[in-house]
Amino acid sequence: MPSTAPTSAIDPRTPVIIGVARITGQRAALPGKEPLQMWEDVARAAAGDAGLPPATLRELDAVLVTDCMSWRYDDPVMRLAQRLDASPNVREVSAPSGTAGQSMVNKLCKALTSGEAEVGLICGAEALATVRHFRMRGEAPDWSFPHPDGPQYAFDLDAHQHPGEAAIGLTEGVGAVYGFAMRDLARRAARGTSPEAYRAELGETLAGMTRVAARNPHAWFQAERTADELVDAVPSNRMIAYPYAKSMVAIIDVDMAAGLLIATEGWANAHDIARENRVYPWTSCYAEDPVAIAVRKDLARSPAMAAAASATLEAAGVTAADIDHVDLYSCFTSAVNFGRDALGIGDRGGDAVTLTGGLPYGGGPGSSYMLTSITALAERLRADPDGKGLVSGVGMMMSNHVFAIYAAAPPPQDLRHIDQAAIQRELDAIAQCPITDGASGPARVVTYTVMHDRSGNPTHGAAICDLPDGSRCYARIRDPEILQRAEAEEIIGRDVQLVAEDIVSLIVKLN
Repeated sequence: MPSTAPTSAIDPRTPVIIGVARITGQRAALPGKEPLQMWEDVARAAAGDAGLPPATLRELDAVLVTDCMSWRYDDPVMRLAQRLDASPNVREVSAPSGTAGQSMVNKLCKALTSGEAEVGLICGAEALATVRHFRMRGEAPDWSFPHPDGPQYAFDLDAHQHPGEAAIGLTEGVGAVYGFAMRDLARRAARGTSPEAYRAELGETLAGMTRVAARNPHAWFQAERTADELVDAVPSNRMIAYPYAKSMVAIIDVDMAAGLLIATEGWANAHDIARENRVYPWTSCYAEDPVAIAVRKDLARSPAMAAAASATLEAAGVTAADIDHVDLYSCFTSAVNFGRDALGIGDRGGDAVTLTGGLPYGGGPGSSYMLTSITALAERLRADPDGKGLVSGVGMMMSNHVFAIYAAAPPPQDLRHIDQAAIQRELDAIAQCPITDGASGPARVVTYTVMHDRSGNPTHGAAICDLPDGSRCYARIRDPEILQRAEAEEIIGRDVQLVAEDIVSLIVKLN
């Protein structure tokens, strides 16, 4: 119904979310739709959610799409625009990152406030469950408009990491799991928590997230699970990278899509968007840590995450205690834990830091996850018009970070500007540890993880070590006894002996 609330006090160029949509495919009905069709579906559903006739999508003058791993289209934005009969002058495809959804919101809001656009669509989707379905049958999707260089997604993570990280397996295959696991172990050691107690804490956090997923009709896994079920390494829940078992990590083989319609306040008024449908992006901050893990002096925290979180809250004039609804990026528990630490909300359990059930249970559709979380937050804020909500995103090897605050009320007129460039300059000025390739001799373990095969057997370990000269090195662990001890007791802070092995080192003795 038309809004009856006064709007004269709101700047007509204020960006406002007017329509949202989420679609989740059915695991029992694979294969599902291709991403382009999913984008179109959520676009039309978001228009319907806004109370707009489908033909209104012709008015879109901005279309933004998050990176898609499932399929490479030749021109994804224009293929979608053609289906919607739109002619957008603002067009963009995001880089692959867990921060992409919010980054696209920020870019669209800038276009709206500058007058470059009046109404825009942001959407994203993954159909990796369908891709896996075809692969298991020895087939490949025959989807539309493939990129001339090949239809399959290709992103060389190794090119963005230190060569030593690639050499010890932190970037290949499921290598991201290993890097995030190392961060959780560094945090555990800094807190002085025993391995057993810390895994119990991780289990409780994740169990809380499953409770949210169980009541989320859009979740990929709608089942509540206990902490022990999630963290205990058994054949059906094999260890992947200590301390992470299979049930503790993000699930990206999902068919999920989400979309946001964002307009100026003036456009929303002219199209009679109901006041109760409107949700406002208040403020957001993006910041980066160094990409290579070992160069970061303190591996138990993220300065960039802390800076972005603090700037976002301060700009909005609120504290973390004022935030009613939270969705922290949750590919792995280290992302959740570091986010809670940055915000100072360590007392909030797993069911209080996700609105979807998180990437392991709600589903982790690659770079489009934040669109899912923002959509969920918008729905929550519509039901709580006096509330405030916060979402976060994490990209690369926990090096890219974004936080954002939303509310059903328009942003205050004294909302502070965030100087992201100044924040990043301060972060870039933090001293980094130099890396030594192929070190030999004594060293001390800074953090580590143990990698497992598909049968759950330990294969090798990856470690970062401090060297006597103040530099660091990447190291492998192959000795079965050291691997066993690494999972049975704390080895962070332990002295070891190294021998050079190409550009990395090999831990041959645990003192």
